[in-house]
Amino acid sequence: MKKSRQTASDRHAQLIELLKRRGYCSVVEMSQLLNVSQMTIRRDLHILHEKQIVEVTYGGARFIASKQSEPDFDIRTHEHLAEKQAIGKLAAKLFIEERDVIGIDSGSTTLEIVRNLPNIPLTIVTHSLAAANVVAQNRRYSLIMLGGVLQHEANCLSGPQAIAALHTLYINKLFLSTSGLLPSDGLSCNNLPDAEVKQALISSARQTILCMDSSKVGRAFLARFATLNAIDILITDNGISNESREAIEQQQVQILTVSAEVPASLPELELMRDDVAV
Repeated sequence: MKKSRQTASDRHAQLIELLKRRGYCSVVEMSQLLNVSQMTIRRDLHILHEKQIVEVTYGGARFIASKQSEPDFDIRTHEHLAEKQAIGKLAAKLFIEERDVIGIDSGSTTLEIVRNLPNIPLTIVTHSLAAANVVAQNRRYSLIMLGGVLQHEANCLSGPQAIAALHTLYINKLFLSTSGLLPSDGLSCNNLPDAEVKQALISSARQTILCMDSSKVGRAFLARFATLNAIDILITDNGISNESREAIEQQQVQILTVSAEVPASLPELELMRDDVAV
């Protein structure tokens, strides 16, 4: 069988999906399903174990991150990865222009926007450590890093320092993220300090573009930080239901959808190999 080209991130996303669905899977089976060597699987599992996503056992691994109310940032970067990558590419392609001052919210989807920024002069304002690390690699970008206290689960800085800095800044395009969206109640996340920074980002922005995969619709978390009338544009994947789309559009939000290039190898192989012993 011809091996498909995969990045480590692709494999990690597939392993997380598989282990979330099954709970436990053997190294032998994971190797067969992903069509890579058992040594590669063991290396991938070691990385996911260090991030506290999986527990490695003798001959296999089990998913453990479901015990958390909301996954940590390292886990979220692998969930719905194809959708997030597609959203990030579209957002960067359609909305980024030379000399823009853009705000990048903390989040795994907004990180994909940063990874697709064009090589033009830009000013980027962010409190996301992951986004800042990517931006810092390009000398054509001017980076304004908002200070504060490190929020480990969100991988960002927050607090009065970040909010005070935003009161002095003007952002013409904000790329916002969210953990949950209810059409009737708005946007929410599970981190109260991060929610306060999100509110300050929105207040400082001329245009707010919400970037999220469709799995966030219908979910609600502790900290509500905005109603939908604060959003100008939503970029999501085409998994959003017609009912949800209509409810969001009634709030005067323009919706753009994108198709995700989801690797077909894992679902297809799993159907073919359900008889493999665990």
